[in-house]
Formats: sequence, C-alpha cells, structure tokens
Amino acid sequence: MTVSLVVFIFICKSISSCKVSTLSMQDSNTSGQVPQILYPSNNTIEALIGSKLDITCTVMADLHSRIEILVYWLANHSYIEDYSKNTRVREIRSERREKEAYYIDAHLSFSEIKIKDFEINFVCVVLSEEIERVSFIFIKPAVSNAASDFVVGLAVLISIILVSICIYKFVKSKHPLRYAILK
Repeated sequence: MTVSLVVFIFICKSISSCKVSTLSMQDSNTSGQVPQILYPSNNTIEALIGSKLDITCTVMADLHSRIEILVYWLANHSYIEDYSKNTRVREIRSERREKEAYYIDAHLSFSEIKIKDFEINFVCVVLSEEIERVSFIFIKPAVSNAASDFVVGLAVLISIILVSICIYKFVKSKHPLRYAILK
C-alpha cells in the first residue's frame, strides 16, 4: 500500500487540481500521531432544495509530523469534479496551524442543492503514508414547516376571533340598551 500511495501522491502532485499537504518540521526524529478526521462523523445533515450548503471535512494531524496528507471528497466513489461538471459543487482546501496541531479543511460547497444530492454518499478521504481513513455524510431533505406554520396561524386567528366575541358579549351585557317610546 505504501508504494501505491507514494505513486498516487506523486501523480497527484503533478495534477494542479489535487493538493497534497506536506507537514515538515526541523526535528525529523519526532514521530507524530496519525491524522484524525474531526468532522464529518458519519452522520446526516438536512438541507432545502435550492439552498446553498457548505460541508467541511476537518482533519487534525500532529504539527511535528513529517508525513504527507491528502484530503479530498468523493461523491458515490467519484471525484467531486466528475460529480458536478458545471461547478455547482466545488471542493476548496485550506490549512491552518495552531499550537500543537495542524488542520487541513476540505470544504464541499454547494451553490444549489438538487434532489439528486439526497441520493449521494459524500465521503471525506484522508490518505497518508501511514493510514487511509474515510468518513461519510448524507444530505437529506429538510422538513418544511409550512404545514405547522399554517396550523399555528389558524389557531391564533381562531383565538383572536373567540376572544373578540367574548369581549363583545361581556360589554353588551353590562350596558343593555334601553328604549323609550315617545308619544
């Protein structure tokens, strides 16, 4: 596996759309922890059709490690570029260093959610010389609250009408009308 990973990383470095993060420090004797996927954690998120959505795969590695890490998204075993040829779904990578950790983020950015996105298994893949880790996320349709909003609105309207009728009857009973017949 190590030889195939090295070949894959070499090929990937030569392709401009593929990004390999190299963790290089002066201390070469330090053996770091293997990279960990912090998010996603094999779960499901909700989205509305036509809405925008951003999902981030966050990977944490030891700052003192000297390994190369490749982080990317797959959509049903296909690269994101193949899944969305018109750039409706884009993959953007970023890196940041903090005190003792190094983070790699692979952002999956949807300019518009479509029905076909609900049938796809989106997988964040992390490759290094030491490990291969994956974590998935599914997108499901968000439940529309239009029906419950309508019921609540109707209940409020009926309550206002009933309170108005009760107030009218109460005021009317306190002040009965008196008629006088004049001759």
